[in-house]
Amino acid sequence: MQSVIKMGDSSPRMPDLFPLLRANSVAIVGISQPDRFGGLVYANLRDFGYEGSIYGVNPRYENLFGQPCYPSLDALPERPDLAVLAIPNRALLPAFEETAALGIPAALIFGSAHAEFGDPRATERAIADLARQHDIAVCGPNCMGFLAFANKLVLSGYPVTPGTPPGHITLISHSGSVFDSLWQNNRDIHFNYAISSGNETVTTLADYMQFALADPTTRVIALFIETIRDPAGFTSALEEAASRDIPIVAYKVGRSAHGARLAQTHSGALAGDDAIYNALFARHGVRRVQSLDEMMDTLELFATGWRVRPLAIAATLDSGGERGMLVDMAEEIGVPFAQINDATRTSLTAILDPGLDPINPLDAWGTGNETGRIYRQALLALDADPATGLNLLAVDLMRASDLPPTYPDIVLPILPQFRKPLAVLVNITAAASEGMMSEFRAAGIPVLMGTETGLRAIRHLLAYSAFQDTPRAAPAHTLHPDLARLRAQLAAPPDEHTAKALLARYGIRVPPEQVANTLEDAINAADQIGYPVALKTASGLQHKTDSGGVFLNLNDPAGVRQAYRALEDRFGPRVLVQKMLPPGVELILGLIHDPQFGLFLALGLGGVFAEILGDTRLLALPASPGEIRAALRSLQGAALLRGWRGQPAVDEDSIINAALALAALAADLGDLIAEVDINPLIAYPDGAFAVDALIVLKNARI
Repeated sequence: MQSVIKMGDSSPRMPDLFPLLRANSVAIVGISQPDRFGGLVYANLRDFGYEGSIYGVNPRYENLFGQPCYPSLDALPERPDLAVLAIPNRALLPAFEETAALGIPAALIFGSAHAEFGDPRATERAIADLARQHDIAVCGPNCMGFLAFANKLVLSGYPVTPGTPPGHITLISHSGSVFDSLWQNNRDIHFNYAISSGNETVTTLADYMQFALADPTTRVIALFIETIRDPAGFTSALEEAASRDIPIVAYKVGRSAHGARLAQTHSGALAGDDAIYNALFARHGVRRVQSLDEMMDTLELFATGWRVRPLAIAATLDSGGERGMLVDMAEEIGVPFAQINDATRTSLTAILDPGLDPINPLDAWGTGNETGRIYRQALLALDADPATGLNLLAVDLMRASDLPPTYPDIVLPILPQFRKPLAVLVNITAAASEGMMSEFRAAGIPVLMGTETGLRAIRHLLAYSAFQDTPRAAPAHTLHPDLARLRAQLAAPPDEHTAKALLARYGIRVPPEQVANTLEDAINAADQIGYPVALKTASGLQHKTDSGGVFLNLNDPAGVRQAYRALEDRFGPRVLVQKMLPPGVELILGLIHDPQFGLFLALGLGGVFAEILGDTRLLALPASPGEIRAALRSLQGAALLRGWRGQPAVDEDSIINAALALAALAADLGDLIAEVDINPLIAYPDGAFAVDALIVLKNARI
């Protein structure tokens, strides 16, 4: 038996998946006639050429498919690696109890495991308890099986085409339909493993990912995610994938609130906040796609194993109109074209028909004469330019163009001369010739199916290449020297003054302020701090501004007196006297707690940008200075930070340092904190100040 693949010291020990995904012997419990589900499971294994032992278990038969059929697992001549339970829900628990009693290390459960009477999840929980007690790896329940193509272990009750070759993509899907559709694609994209993981009662998506990452045939992992049931294991798997340079391409349902509710209903588990997933994916280089067509184009590119440098493309077309379309869409999606040099332009001028511009992207179709020579030389000239990272032949491969020389006739003879990767993109997939696409793919040239999805796939490849080139180490964290006292201070929910004092201990600058319990104390505090001042209730009210608990721009004792009396009448005598700061660029900075993945850093512009535009970014922790700087510069209102209409630029580093300080606080005190809200953090050319702050403890949520 192979050794267990481990996720990390902080993660629970995962089950050994070799008996599941590389089983040397299989028992099909519920084997039946060829036209029944259990019979189809057997026929798939047999017809695909599985070389391990296959045992049929069904007390209704003595023989099936020309071999003995056994009444129970206990009656088998040997203990199989894998028990395939192709039986109704009512029979699942007894069969799984027998599986556990015999020490069978893996099981596949097709049924939903929902009990017909009483608690509908009782059977599922009982199976999970037994599996954990006996270290049984379980695919399902409520799944469509899995296909391990390399060792011909195809376990599904639905048709599987014999002879399907293995590839370099691992597909793990919470949707059975997506699992079935993706592996049955007609574009020669092949998988080493395709797994319908179902309800993941025991073995989770994270476990399958770790198994795939340890397989040397895996070049890319495709995920269709409804929910994550093992957040720690999933994060560990993402970290492992990034360190091994194995890209993850993910479709996560639940971008909309309605979609999240539907995902939760279907999967029976928390779908999670979409912004959290975006932050998590960004941290680990996961490429999130917006459609399954985009996923297929992206997988076809990543399955090549290419990394692109420089991060720009050269494109050759045969249409001026389609060139304009390509340029427009590339700009929207963020795919840059290589800035070719003068030598390349000179070469192109000599190659092209008169009147064609020697530019990138290139429309190389002129009179139609000497097409082969022109396209060969033009492609190689663009390929040789040092600014080119990837070559794109963006032509439609129309079926009516199957006359020589076809584009495969032109390109394939010179393929060894290319120094950079070459891909084909068809703009109109409905007109593309299956024959020509197959010729390109057989030569190892991806064919991207559609202008938008193809360019998005290219963008994913460029972004992932840049991700792997970017150092990701966060600053080393040192515990605060007075941590014990700081933790003790959080025994009770902090008010604004206490919260800002805590932030100041981590180096976040705050305005001068004092707490006062009488009118006289408030006036004295204002005199010491210096006018103008703000007066706020210090009664512990969380949303002071909305409740009339704040008075701003008080310029003299009379103003303080009037404001104090109003606050005292409504909220009590305790107030906070704070120095008013001049106008600057207002930001929001904070920590939010996700129930699955813990604390995240929130950063954005304040005022209308936060309230109406939602101009904020979330960052997974720990965050590096580079990640924080990139998030700042990606804000819609980032121009305000650089100076706007004669205003000076703010000190960007002071904002980054405040964010790093908050991240350090999260590392020290994150087990106690549910939320931190600095709103606003006002930035100036010489620093940034936390003007208002709220800290919510986990045991005292609002």
